[in-house]
Formats: sequence, C-alpha cells, structure tokens
Amino acid sequence: MGQTHKRLEFVVLLVALLLGMAQSASAANDVNAESDEFSYHQVNDGETLGTIAMHYQVGIDQLLEWNDLESVHIEPETTLVVKSSEEVRGSSEPLPVIHVIRRGDTFEGIARRYGVTIRQVQRWNRRLNPRRLQLGQQVRLHIPGADGKSVSYGRANGGRLYNGVAMQTTPGMRVRNVARSYGTRRVVQLLQAAGADVQARWPDAPDLIVGSLSVRNGGRLRPHRSHQSGRDVDLTYYHRGNVALPDFRNMSVETFDAVKNWHMYKVLIDSGQVEYMFVDYRLQKPLYEYALSIGYTPEELEPLLQYPRGRNVSAGIIRHSRGHLNHVHIRFTCGPQDRNCH
Repeated sequence: MGQTHKRLEFVVLLVALLLGMAQSASAANDVNAESDEFSYHQVNDGETLGTIAMHYQVGIDQLLEWNDLESVHIEPETTLVVKSSEEVRGSSEPLPVIHVIRRGDTFEGIARRYGVTIRQVQRWNRRLNPRRLQLGQQVRLHIPGADGKSVSYGRANGGRLYNGVAMQTTPGMRVRNVARSYGTRRVVQLLQAAGADVQARWPDAPDLIVGSLSVRNGGRLRPHRSHQSGRDVDLTYYHRGNVALPDFRNMSVETFDAVKNWHMYKVLIDSGQVEYMFVDYRLQKPLYEYALSIGYTPEELEPLLQYPRGRNVSAGIIRHSRGHLNHVHIRFTCGPQDRNCH
C-alpha cells in the first residue's frame, strides 16, 4: 500500500513537471512571437520622433498611438515601442489576378477595368486570341499592388497609383485637400516624419500646407502635368518669423526662412529617397549662404544645390523650375515596391 502510494506521488510530480515545462515553452514561444512584431528604441540625444519614424519607416501617427503620446516632443533616454512595418519586410512580386471571361468581355475592356494596357494583357496571355474569346476562359493579369502594398507605377507625368494612402494632417503638416493628397505609403510617411522633426526642434514653427500629391488611383491631376504616380508633392515654404501662411504665398529672400527650410530639405535628402526638389533660383541663394555659414563647403553643396551655377544648369537635387516661388515641389525616388517606375 505504501509502495503504491509513493508511485502515485512520483507520477503526479512527473506530470506536473512536464506540464510546467510545456507551459514555459509556450510562454517562450509567445515572447518570441511578440518580439517579431515589435522592438524597443531608446531615444538618443539629437533624435526626434520624426527621425525615428524615418529610420524605422513607420508613420508618425503610428508612433504616437503605439506609445500613447500626445505630442511629438520626447526626452532623451525615453524608451519607445516600434512595431514592424509590412512595407519594410521587402517587396514581393505582384500576385497574378485571374479574370474569367464573361459575355461581352474584350481585351480593351479588361485592360480598362484593371488599369493596365491592352499590350500588357496581350503579352500576359499570348495563347489567347483576343478576337475569339470564349466564356469561361481565364485571363492572367499581373496587377501592381495585388499584394496590398502601395505601388507607384510608370512616370510621374504618365503613371498610376495603386493602393494609395491618403495623407492626413499630422504634427507639422496640414493637408489642404485629402482627395488630392494620395501617395505611396513610403512617401506619406517620409513627409509626415520630416514635418514632425521640424516641429520637435522648433515648437513654434507653423505647419506646412500640403498642396497636391496625387488622386487616389493616380493619373491626370489638373492643372499639373506630373503628380500622377504618388511620388510628387507640393509644400509651402517656412516663412521667417514663424508666420503661419493661410495658403501658398510668394516668398522673397527677406521672408524665406532658410534655417528651417534647409533643415527639412536636408533631412529628406539624407534619407536617399529624393530625386528632385524644385525651388525658385532666387530662394536657393539664402539656402546656399546658410549652409556655408554652418560649415558646409562649396564642394559639399555641389550635388545638393544648383545655385550658384545659374538657373539653366541641370545640376543639383535642389534646382530651379518656373512657378516655384510660392512652394517647393518634391519628387521622391522609385521605391522597392514600384514597378515600371521612372
């Protein structure tokens, strides 16, 4: 009887031990799974919520939400939660979409419906005779953004936007018309991050007004020739004295805030994701002179500014284009998700 009792105790202890090990393993798996979804970032001197958002390629609004913050102003050594971004995990080849032929379908109608060209539909379906389509036949279409990611497609002055993201007003940026403010997620996040960075460093700085990006699906946006693929944006300039502008207003050398404008442009350029910035040649002079005053050399400024080589010289990321005395036009580079982008 005693021996049997001891055996039962041993069995109970063994089962309890095994259950405890299983629970520990399960908890460890939960921790590992959670760590795949977010990480922690300790704020260093000189960092702002904007620069951190730009580094991790996430939105300012997301950082504010994840950390229950009411302001972009954060202290050094603050620990932030940063969740992973789907856009950061790398691009994937767009998934093929299958269209089943129905009565009245033509290659032209299918191309128009899915936002591609007839030539593309023909290239993807060489075995199908477009003049003899039959009910139930399958047409393969390689639609950009079929995986749900934002895609800038084609040229800035002849392209489209797939899965565009509407830019919303965030700290440092005030959107004038959301219907005309769609861009790729990457572009929207970069702009919001840069605006928040300026506001964190200069709390009295006014919000910049966001003019046009693109419409929801891209394509022609009058009166612009570009702004068709979610990579172009028009922004007001910072006015000296922190004057809040009600809308686009012409600048002069005296009213142009070279300090804040230079800082914002340099932050975006340093991201490596800016192709051009169109700034009136007259306003490039104060940018150039300010940059020299804080230690840049003429040689370092050559790839950045067209000034002082003349407004007709095609050089520098920041260059002259007529009609940009009241706003800067920023064109971002093609991103890893973008197809046929140039």
